[in-house]
Amino acid sequence: MNKFKRLSPFLGGCAAIAVLALLLVVYTLTKPVPMAGTKSITIDVVYENGVTDHYQITTEAQFLLEALKSIPNLQIEGTTSEEFGLMVNTINGKRADYQKDGAYWALLCGGETCTYGVSQQAIKDGERYTFQYTLTSEEIKKS
Repeated sequence: MNKFKRLSPFLGGCAAIAVLALLLVVYTLTKPVPMAGTKSITIDVVYENGVTDHYQITTEAQFLLEALKSIPNLQIEGTTSEEFGLMVNTINGKRADYQKDGAYWALLCGGETCTYGVSQQAIKDGERYTFQYTLTSEEIKKS
């Protein structure tokens, strides 16, 4: 039994290293792979009142944020962190303030929630990206 107590921290450390290695492999296999070359994409911005701005662009950019910066009539603002990139909070002057009213800009890829944020989202030719002004379900219930 005493021998097992001495091995226990060692076995725990080995298990932790194995889990971290597995997570690294999964991330490597599922991370976004940018597409080289010219791509045509569509970007929609759906505001709180349902009005939609529609942008169709052709770009050499590999990630969505790069493509968005090339659209002169689209203004996107937010806070940037090294870990997550740009966290969008304002589009064309319309601020979504999660702390104030539970609102945020949801990023959709082909109608489904994107796996990555705007900075890390690799773009694909023919893809439609949507920024949807969204309220959390708790705030919707209060309305």
